[in-house]
Amino acid sequence: MRPKKLVGLMLVLGVLLLTGCAGEFHTDLYVQDVLEVASGEEEYVLTTGTIFVESPGEDFNAQLQAILEATFRDVKNVRTGTGEYGSKVIADLKVPVVLFEDSQAGPWAEEALAVLVMPMEEGHTAFGLMLNGEKIDGIFASFLEDSFYSVGVKDFTFYIKLNNDLRELAAVYLQGVYANGRPFHYEEPMELERRDTVELKLGDVARDYAYEEGYVFLGVLAPVE
Repeated sequence: MRPKKLVGLMLVLGVLLLTGCAGEFHTDLYVQDVLEVASGEEEYVLTTGTIFVESPGEDFNAQLQAILEATFRDVKNVRTGTGEYGSKVIADLKVPVVLFEDSQAGPWAEEALAVLVMPMEEGHTAFGLMLNGEKIDGIFASFLEDSFYSVGVKDFTFYIKLNNDLRELAAVYLQGVYANGRPFHYEEPMELERRDTVELKLGDVARDYAYEEGYVFLGVLAPVE
């Protein structure tokens, strides 16, 4: 357990709160990647993600870009948003998909964030999100102080787009998330046809648990009966 690990990450992801949502984090997650990491076929996989961060103004964008590049993996395509994202800096990045036990020590424990995978009994595989705040606390302290903004965990929204890239039906049990806008408070099954995609949004319970523990599990992939 790594309590309060989310504190520093919220300084990154929720940095520079103006009004409303300070930003969003989106990551793509593929069923095949989860299963290959869980089985040991792959030690880890890098998936794609995008971060949207509220900016206090154009003069701060270069500094904000440097912070993102120093904090996250393979940051690229940094740009400013348009339309409803007009006040945000947007960047693409890579997110590791790793075993839960490997994330607790060694180099993966230093990642800013990662998707966690944990094999279970009877062919079930849990997946979730790790958030490492300790790495980020010092980096953003001076930036926040200079900018005179405050942030909090409730100011940022997390999304995971789960894609069934198998050649068959995939079954997933979800809890503590919204799936395509529908709340899954208690564990509940969902079936994904081949090439189906479901957008998962962390609910309040999942977010608050991650704040306390540094990670949260969101679902379980199960064999189709």
